[in-house]
Amino acid sequence: MTRRCLFPIMAGLAALIGAAGCPDNPYKAETWIKKLGDSHESERAVTELEQLGDPSAIEPLGNTWVSQGKPVRLLQVIIALARPLTPEAATKNFVTDYQTTGRAASWDKAVPFLKRALTEVDEANPRSVDSATKAADALGESKTPDGLDALIEVAQKPVTKKLVTAQISAIRAIGKYREESAKAAAALTRLIDKDPPQNPRTAKASEQTRGLTEKYTLALGVTGAAINALGDLHVASAAKVLVLAMFRTPELFAQIRRALVASGPAAGEELRKVLAGTHPEVNQLVKDKHLDRYCGDKNETLDQCLPVSALTFYPSVVLGDFYDAKAVPELLAALKQPPVPVYYVDDRPSSNTQYGAIFDALRKIGSPEGAPAVRAIWMARAAEPAAKSGRGGKRGADPAPAPAQTEQTTRLMAIGVYPFLVRDDAGVDELGKIAADNTADETLRQDAATAFARLAHDARDVQVLQALAQKYFDASAKKRAEADGKPKAVAEAAAKELAKAKKMHDEALKAHPGRSADDKAALKKADGVFAEATRLHDQAAQPYKAADGTAKAYKGYARMFQTHIARIEIAIRCKQDVNCYAASLKLTPAEVAKNNASYIRDIKDWTPDEQLGLLEANIERAMLEIGKRGAKASSLTNTLLDNAKNDNRVIRQSILLALPKIAAVPCADCEAKLQAAIRAGEGKSALTDLNLETTMMKNYFGWAGGKTPAAASDKDDLPAPTEAASGKPGKSGK
Repeated sequence: MTRRCLFPIMAGLAALIGAAGCPDNPYKAETWIKKLGDSHESERAVTELEQLGDPSAIEPLGNTWVSQGKPVRLLQVIIALARPLTPEAATKNFVTDYQTTGRAASWDKAVPFLKRALTEVDEANPRSVDSATKAADALGESKTPDGLDALIEVAQKPVTKKLVTAQISAIRAIGKYREESAKAAAALTRLIDKDPPQNPRTAKASEQTRGLTEKYTLALGVTGAAINALGDLHVASAAKVLVLAMFRTPELFAQIRRALVASGPAAGEELRKVLAGTHPEVNQLVKDKHLDRYCGDKNETLDQCLPVSALTFYPSVVLGDFYDAKAVPELLAALKQPPVPVYYVDDRPSSNTQYGAIFDALRKIGSPEGAPAVRAIWMARAAEPAAKSGRGGKRGADPAPAPAQTEQTTRLMAIGVYPFLVRDDAGVDELGKIAADNTADETLRQDAATAFARLAHDARDVQVLQALAQKYFDASAKKRAEADGKPKAVAEAAAKELAKAKKMHDEALKAHPGRSADDKAALKKADGVFAEATRLHDQAAQPYKAADGTAKAYKGYARMFQTHIARIEIAIRCKQDVNCYAASLKLTPAEVAKNNASYIRDIKDWTPDEQLGLLEANIERAMLEIGKRGAKASSLTNTLLDNAKNDNRVIRQSILLALPKIAAVPCADCEAKLQAAIRAGEGKSALTDLNLETTMMKNYFGWAGGKTPAAASDKDDLPAPTEAASGKPGKSGK
């Protein structure tokens, strides 16, 4: 429809129309701007102006917003009109005047009103707070320099329950001002660089807990938002304050970890100082806050404090995210300290110690420099007797309850990380011997077999695993024959008797449906008879169940050793050809099974799930080999990136371990493709931890090699971390 007055050609009508004047055009903004002050027309005028999309209405709408008491609805329309529109978006939203040309941003017209919404916020008025929240988000979207001071002013107001939503939006917006990163970072640093309020767990009386909890939660919300925003700025100056925050507010470790990695190499240097014990500010904080020991939640047992390892655990986790071999000496030195819990909560120690973080960092860095020391740990001497799981036992010298961290556990960790470090055949034969030792701990044998399969590369090595698998097949067959003999016959007979008893019980229920004394007595007797029959059945069937379960378990162990063969098969087939290893990413489980048919005699009997295990093993070894080639395999960077969004946990983890070792930096596609992998894993609980790792790697590629970091995504928040990822403290010696 045209937006001009329609003039008929007829001369007479033209004269009449000329005399009457042209009526207001409903498709022009000025028509509705004039009606903003009309109480009867104002609401419709706002709607029409929003639909027309003409930025010339921003200032009149802003003046109306002020005169009408700053309603949220008007501010929303102002923000909508200030945003740029592409021709496609204009067409989709029926903003017909801009379907061809699009619409440029008009933030300069909106900023005065957005600033007023922030600086004049009334925390007692929920509508005012809502307006301030939306204004903060809009300023962050616009990145208009004039808006930064207003955002900082709101962010630095005293934190209250009523105002906190607007403050967090303002803080988030500050993190988008990369063009003024120094000023933005200074403001965020002031929010982070201070002690949190009293932890509610330190309350002396229960009536204090509620008040302390609210205050503490609000402080964590604001501090966490500031940490995220500081990470979005990607400034090296953030490193020191973030390192200190890591110990002041360990509850926020996942956010701090992300921000530290986004800050670049300067953060790595700070963390190495912490690990080496030469960071003066951290050392002072430790001294002031007793961060190296736990003295009870309320610090009431100062004479009975227990050591904690937060000062080693947290830096070690983040140093792994930098993939920098310069950290290896400090990590290896930290392994000389005795393992202790990371933190205590309610006098209970964490289930992990600093050793897990150290070994994981060494695995991610993958430097051969660490191989001799790690090999010495698992080769040193026979492990001490352990609990049935292979991970139990006590360190008799420890004066306090602690997680099961024995020499055996340490040896298992060392074996697990060793294949990612070593570049030759040192230790391969010894690992094979441990795996084949029937007298060794079962868990130790399993971990040694996995490490052996990650390193071995010829047919004689396959024979080791074939022999191990056959031992368990033989044991399974023996136990199966035992189970299917007398125990099975007894169990089947007992099952028949139980079926008879159940039938009699059901008949009794039908025969005595009433509530009379006779019915109740009969039902009680029937219940007793059936309960006794059930007991006798379970007792009679137990030998068969035990033998049957053992037979299945032995077969499972045999399958495990056979699956390991796929790790060696690809090394035999590909040798030094990195493209051959990369081709494993295109294989199907059936194709991998076919490749292993000459080594696994019963491959035709494997289920689809078992074949998938072969594929996982094949790809894991392939990515390990590619990673060890380093820069020589850089041509495969895009291949790995394209496959990083794989939903399979083993496959994606293997790709992530290899990628930073081969990628040439700056990497033009790394951030975008890793972000795509993060999106692909959103909402999938099995990938929560891997999405965190993928985010860390995306941040690493944001600065590695001097590349200008990509703009932060509004959806670039981290998933809730697991205990291993977060340290899950609240109390690391405080």
